[in-house]
Amino acid sequence: MAIRPTTLRQLYIAELPRLYAFVYDMCGAREDAYRFLSHVSTKANDHAAEILEAPVPADAILGFVARSLEKELGRRAEQTFQILDNVLRSDITRPIDIHAPGIDGDPSRIHVLLWELKRTCLTAVMGCLPPSVRLSFLLTDILGYGPADAADLLEIKESAYRVRLTRARKRIEDYLTPRCFHVDQQNPCNCEGRLGIALDAKFVTAPPHDLDTPKAAHDADPPRRDMASLYRGMPRVALSEAKSAELVALITA
Repeated sequence: MAIRPTTLRQLYIAELPRLYAFVYDMCGAREDAYRFLSHVSTKANDHAAEILEAPVPADAILGFVARSLEKELGRRAEQTFQILDNVLRSDITRPIDIHAPGIDGDPSRIHVLLWELKRTCLTAVMGCLPPSVRLSFLLTDILGYGPADAADLLEIKESAYRVRLTRARKRIEDYLTPRCFHVDQQNPCNCEGRLGIALDAKFVTAPPHDLDTPKAAHDADPPRRDMASLYRGMPRVALSEAKSAELVALITA
């Protein structure tokens, strides 16, 4: 049986990896996720009692972060599927140039960059959804909350949540099914062929560490036609020990 946390700091330390990955999936960038968590962590101190007294404190702090994200990000998507296509798919695929900026003649960087491109691209697809719709996909299809429980986290009606979830699933599936190699190997868009384009466009850059880069190849898994399975199969983005300590230090309750 899990020990119930007695302080917000204790809860936050336990939940920070999940919270950071969740916020990254919502924001689409490591720095944005860190900046938002810095802001919301300070705010959470004022709500420590209600979070700790909730039936499940881990759910309570996730709900607090989720509602804060929805308010912060507004109602409109940050980009569109057309913009994403223009960035990555306006040119034909091309072989990886080992001397391209970002790779700089080091073959070991290719493995890390291909994983970062896969993660960045799939996250960017979610970024084409309005934040409220994106939240539903993350809470249910990635984190595993049923619609009723997820609606409670967001403090909305279950019927409204189900509408959002249906919309999220359909839009992601409609976009990725005819395009992504990781859904169907006959599709035209694969990470190796797009890496040079993504580097040129600065759509992807080398991550600050390789803590969340698997040893296996980015295409080692079989194609996944189920969008929830595809996204759950991605390694969650991780904070460095130093960055984690900085965020924990903001929790005073």
